[in-house]
Amino acid sequence: MSEVENSWKPAAMSRIESDNEAPKGFKWLIFAGIGLKSKMLEPIDENNWNNTISDLKSWGEVPSENVIIEEVSNTERGINLKLNDSGTYWLAEFFPWGTDGRFRARISLAPSGSDVPIGGYDWNGMDIISVRKWKEEVRDISSKLYDSINSNDLEISKEIIFQSAAALGRYHSAVKNARVTPRDARRWNKRLEQLEARLRANTIWRAPHTKHTDCILTIGDIRFSDMINDDSGKYNIHFSRPRLADSIIPPECEFPAIRDFSSLLHDLNRIYFLCDSELKISELRSTLIEGWKSTAPAKWSSKEIFYTPRGGAFFWEYEQCLLDVIESVSHQSGKPEPAVSIIQDVPYLQKSMFSHRTIAALSFMSGFFSVSGFYQYGVGNSGDFMLPLLLLPITAGIFLFYRKLAPSPETSILRKWN
Repeated sequence: MSEVENSWKPAAMSRIESDNEAPKGFKWLIFAGIGLKSKMLEPIDENNWNNTISDLKSWGEVPSENVIIEEVSNTERGINLKLNDSGTYWLAEFFPWGTDGRFRARISLAPSGSDVPIGGYDWNGMDIISVRKWKEEVRDISSKLYDSINSNDLEISKEIIFQSAAALGRYHSAVKNARVTPRDARRWNKRLEQLEARLRANTIWRAPHTKHTDCILTIGDIRFSDMINDDSGKYNIHFSRPRLADSIIPPECEFPAIRDFSSLLHDLNRIYFLCDSELKISELRSTLIEGWKSTAPAKWSSKEIFYTPRGGAFFWEYEQCLLDVIESVSHQSGKPEPAVSIIQDVPYLQKSMFSHRTIAALSFMSGFFSVSGFYQYGVGNSGDFMLPLLLLPITAGIFLFYRKLAPSPETSILRKWN
């Protein structure tokens, strides 16, 4: 391969030779570390476009074979090429570890104004390259948010956060009539168990999840750097490639909309951590929630979905932190913050929720005695009707009090930010 710095490769993992069949113009790369393994395709000569695509199947609108490669660049998600097709410029993005198999379905449902590929190439059902028309615009929403938070500009920070979350909500509204399946709590918990085991983490988080936590065509990894805005101020999404962690711990299930939201929420954590700001993280998180709720389907963004004892945003925020650590370990690039600090504070959050169970038990007991009293009165074994009647509002009051004690998604898992 030419002299392109491959930051998308896991630098700290050992490379293993592979004789697996690969499409012409590509070779398999297999990387292994302690408990980690990654498999990806690399073009043999990315400057030879016709040889690179010779064994691939095209879909959608693609450039002609008479293209000139004007620029080769490297990103943390793979190689980019700037193609010149008789004066029409294209961006070709390589997918080293492919996708989850639902990439084209996802972009076909994207709202109007989204920046999506219009074609691409695959091999044996694996997405290899996507292409879209070249745009000179710079996506700088992430840097603008950093500047506004760092300069304590609450108004601009909230505007950027709200509009970004609203763009995500519009995508979720666009896919609500597509493939939607019931929650898959068992697989979600199993995924976290695998992540914790690979990292030898001393934290454990399992959750039952609420019934409306449906599986949908999620984006997967969404950040403020993926946001684009037009002159009207309305934000849209640039649909990009999956992150490196997906090649190390490939997703084996579908996910709910709250996972996309938590991905954007954790990116807010990353940006806030880099800033020296007097703004309160709770105000920024609250704005993100409001923005998402303003456009997302109500049942996927309800209070029940955010209810922490049954999973909520914190469950998926914790998963995002584990994925950050997975990538850091694969590169040996040091502790990823604030992911490590958030993970360290997870036991304190769980301990507070566990201590609240005493109140839940009181609610259950008073409810039991109320129902039992009504039953005994009904069968004639007791003449006391007032006691079970009085226990009803007491039961409801204790239960509502218990619900209010649940950690609010507006606060952070990281205690020092609260």
